[in-house]
Amino acid sequence: MKLLPNQKLTYAEQRVRLEIAEISYGLLDSEWEHEDLRAAFTRVYIPLEGEGFIRVNGENICLCPGNIYVVPSELSFSCFCPEKLNKIYIHLTLTKPDGVDVFAGIPFCMILKNCEARSREIEALYEGNDIRSVLRLKLLLYEILEEALQSVSLNNEHIKSYSEYTKRALSYIDTHLNATMTINEISSALFISKLVLQKHFKMDLGKPIGKYIDQCLMARAERELLDRSLSIKDISEHLGFCDQFYFSRKFSEHHGVSPRRFRQMHNI
Repeated sequence: MKLLPNQKLTYAEQRVRLEIAEISYGLLDSEWEHEDLRAAFTRVYIPLEGEGFIRVNGENICLCPGNIYVVPSELSFSCFCPEKLNKIYIHLTLTKPDGVDVFAGIPFCMILKNCEARSREIEALYEGNDIRSVLRLKLLLYEILEEALQSVSLNNEHIKSYSEYTKRALSYIDTHLNATMTINEISSALFISKLVLQKHFKMDLGKPIGKYIDQCLMARAERELLDRSLSIKDISEHLGFCDQFYFSRKFSEHHGVSPRRFRQMHNI
């Protein structure tokens, strides 16, 4: 007997992760109007009744029942509703091993047409709280994302191979992410030379380890700001910032708006 493990596929499965920050049912009217929305998470809009619009690159795109819309992370867009729009919306990240959302950098909204049956099933599953409903909903969401990737020819993107030093560092950062984290802490915890770690990390991910940590912190801050049960002070403390003021300043430098304003803009 001979076993032929696929270590690359195993690592890719561990590191390519779908994280759902929010699934909500929106009953919208003319008050739904926002300018210049942009975030590190991807949005999936499933219109069910009425119509709304998103504006991307100067073009108005109608959110019509029967279609499903995938708005990539980092894409700047505006949205509005003339009268009424009922929709299910999902905020998520599908991250690659380097921590970047798979959809980041795509400069347009992806539209999946003729999805009436799928939309109706998602609406029915939305009310479920059993394991079968959760699994089915996740399967449909994976299918939507896979089809969206097909439309931009990203479904066959290869997963890069990283050195063991970088893999261990990424795992440590995932587990211990904190505003006080330093490369000295990581190298000491992993018993790796600081210089060796810096060299391999920059070679594998194309960015310094400090910049990667900052990006992870801000991305996690965005997702936590979507949770309205958490105060900004709670989020600041959870992420390890010395105080709320410093967290707000760092967030504003990264996003151009304060955490409070970000939460208001991304209310729906």
